[in-house]
Amino acid sequence: MLLLFPLFSLTGCEQPQVNFVFSEKTNELVPEAAKPVKEALVRQFGNPFELTQFEGLPTDFGDVEGSVKTVQASSGEEKLIRFQVEGLQDAYPKLLGLPLEWTSGKGQGQISRIKEYNYETGTIAVDKAADIDPQPGDTFLVECTRLQFGRDLYNRHCMHCHGMSGEGTGPTSRYLNPPPRDFRQGIYKYTSTKPTAKAQNADLERTVKEGIAGTYMPSFKLLTDDEVSAIVNYVIWLSIRGETEKKIVDELFFDYSKKVVAERTSEDGGESREDVMEELKEYMELDFPDTLEFATSSVAEAWEEANMEDAVVVPETPRVPDTPESRERGRKLYLGDKTKCATCHGPQGRGNGTATQDFWTNPATNEKYPNRGLHDIWGNQLPPRDLHRGIYRGGRRPIDVYRRMYSGIKGTPMPAFGGPLSDEELWDLVNYVMSLPYSSK
Repeated sequence: MLLLFPLFSLTGCEQPQVNFVFSEKTNELVPEAAKPVKEALVRQFGNPFELTQFEGLPTDFGDVEGSVKTVQASSGEEKLIRFQVEGLQDAYPKLLGLPLEWTSGKGQGQISRIKEYNYETGTIAVDKAADIDPQPGDTFLVECTRLQFGRDLYNRHCMHCHGMSGEGTGPTSRYLNPPPRDFRQGIYKYTSTKPTAKAQNADLERTVKEGIAGTYMPSFKLLTDDEVSAIVNYVIWLSIRGETEKKIVDELFFDYSKKVVAERTSEDGGESREDVMEELKEYMELDFPDTLEFATSSVAEAWEEANMEDAVVVPETPRVPDTPESRERGRKLYLGDKTKCATCHGPQGRGNGTATQDFWTNPATNEKYPNRGLHDIWGNQLPPRDLHRGIYRGGRRPIDVYRRMYSGIKGTPMPAFGGPLSDEELWDLVNYVMSLPYSSK
């Protein structure tokens, strides 16, 4: 909280310039490619103090309607128009920086940005403009109040670990192991959904409320359900922004990264920089708008689908009774070639399987990791769980463990067994694994 004090103590004064962080890969593009990518992201998503709303996202932006009550007289030198409003009594009180769309009056169809807002007096100030002349009775719409509510809660409770853009590099992140999640890939480990589906809102809300056992992710049970929901709404917004950035940069990287352009324009490459830049300019004019639209819409669609009923893993068979016979069948599965659980978790489930001694290859770079053992897609070393400790990061209910078996743990080497194993086999494995904390072996 102390680290955040300088940021929020400026409320009511001019806001400091704070921007979302762009990915390292974006910054590795040549400037002629990086600039339009960054401009497009700012245009689509805004910045932390001026969030932007656009259609097609599974986001609760939280629009509220109001009307002008009175307009304060102003001198010709003043740059702002101030007016009292009605209709915002129940709205989120911090409207500073949000877009205000005039829905009637001279400015109908115009967008003003709220420069001042006094919740006590209900006074709003916007920039003066020739086509903005508020009169009593004029109506307007204020966008993004729900998203801003979530943003402020996120900045207060989550930003110091997860970072302003959800990139996982907040001020305290360097002291944490495992490191905070980078939300920008839109991948969350512990979900109730099928292997290729994203997390449901309910999954993320449960994580915020319960925390993650065995990590520094705390429980936020003292927050109201509405506050938790608003945080998750904003976290998904950050994920969509990050995933959109990744998709459009991936389209450009293999032709227009600084390294590739240097190779293309070297003596061996045989191309001139002018020709490469002309090719890039043509791509930006003709294809980039479609690439951006497809990237955003495909990401948004994936998040929408995750919240559909059929995205959830629901066992077709009730839990097999937890008997010695079931545990023995689970033990044989655990040790057998059908699952190879022991390869990572070890024959006794102590997290010391032979896979922990190998040097694995990073699938993104095709290079060996510098350290032995398993890694997640964020590049962090990932020791297999010691199953005797009874710590289940994705939840300790049998259905939680079943879903870890069925879908795996997303973003990690823990595979999905929801096809190779039958429901009965999965339950046998659940019974065996959940018995290990009480085993003397």
